[in-house]
Amino acid sequence: MPDPIETAATMDRASAAQSGDAQVGHAPVGGRGVDRILAAIVTFVPPLGAIAAVVLWLEGYAPGWTELGLMLAMHAIALIGVEVGFHRLFAHRSFEPHRAIKIALAMMGSTAFQGPVIWWASIHRKHHQFSDQPGDPHSMYLSGPGWMARVRGAVHSHIGWIWSAQSVGRGGFAKYAKDLYRDPDVLAIHMNYLRYLLLGMAIPALIAGLVHMSWTGALLGFLWGGLARVFVMNHLTYWCINSVTHALGRRPYKTRDRSTNFALLCIPTLGQSWHNNHHADPSSALMNHRWWQLDLGGLLIRGFARAGLIDNMRRPNRERLRHLESQTVTESQTGTESQTGAESLAGGQEQAGIKGFSETADHAVRSDDLGTLFVPDEQDSAPSREPSNKRTQAQ
Repeated sequence: MPDPIETAATMDRASAAQSGDAQVGHAPVGGRGVDRILAAIVTFVPPLGAIAAVVLWLEGYAPGWTELGLMLAMHAIALIGVEVGFHRLFAHRSFEPHRAIKIALAMMGSTAFQGPVIWWASIHRKHHQFSDQPGDPHSMYLSGPGWMARVRGAVHSHIGWIWSAQSVGRGGFAKYAKDLYRDPDVLAIHMNYLRYLLLGMAIPALIAGLVHMSWTGALLGFLWGGLARVFVMNHLTYWCINSVTHALGRRPYKTRDRSTNFALLCIPTLGQSWHNNHHADPSSALMNHRWWQLDLGGLLIRGFARAGLIDNMRRPNRERLRHLESQTVTESQTGTESQTGAESLAGGQEQAGIKGFSETADHAVRSDDLGTLFVPDEQDSAPSREPSNKRTQAQ
């Protein structure tokens, strides 16, 4: 029986050849126009939706308990899907879920307006391999010297990177997600991303419309449970992981990047703002390394484990963390010292955290009309560097 991934890739290459599209690697260059449209939608539509919701509020259409409840519920669904699913499960394989949990998390994360699951996970794996070094899709430290360069870098790390061809996929991402393309459940949800995204907008609109029995209610449900919810989650909180938690906060571990722990974001990011902890031990399912560090995502994963819904939950490697902690540098020293043995260890462990996923994918699934969010490109402009350690799939 032919491999469905190989068959799809072969048919896609034939279609691209017939249409006369120029190509970069295996990805048609013509897709960049679609990428820019998608970037514009992701950047501007949620803020505009939030503004529209506030304007209607000022005009007398205040959100009620229905709209606020829908906003909170849809926010929780999307946030759990992204942090527990896209991040800790699919990007880092930090636990092994039962099939129903895996599918549910992938669907939930797809409502977050952060891109399809395989693309998200592969971009994040690449971030860990090249964190704050050339090749990192969204580092704020690669724009040159000077305060203006730092401002440009901050904008790039927060949202500007999705406008960059090399960051969103033209620099290659298929090779970081070969395992995910081989998972038929994950692949199906990835390829139907737009359906789940629209469902995440339609559900609050439908519920509010039925509650109020009016089109006005449906509009308010769409704005508060849909676009405003996306704006609050992505633009104001979760995307701060790329910017704020690589600039502000404490660094208890001497990692090779500039990741920090920023306590104020621990609740809205479900614990991901303990970001220096995460970069010190990427494969761990738990972000809190101290009893007082609140990790809601980790608590949920622990609950899954106790309920028998997941297996092989990875915990922090205390020996590794003690070694990195003993080499801690102050924030003022970060980035000014030469590479030491401890930094080399941190880099090796981070690369191990992506489980050797930088192997080149021998098959790719593409959809020319959806841009590089769905189009893996095997060409990579980042420095060639394989992970120093590989873990088996059974770990």
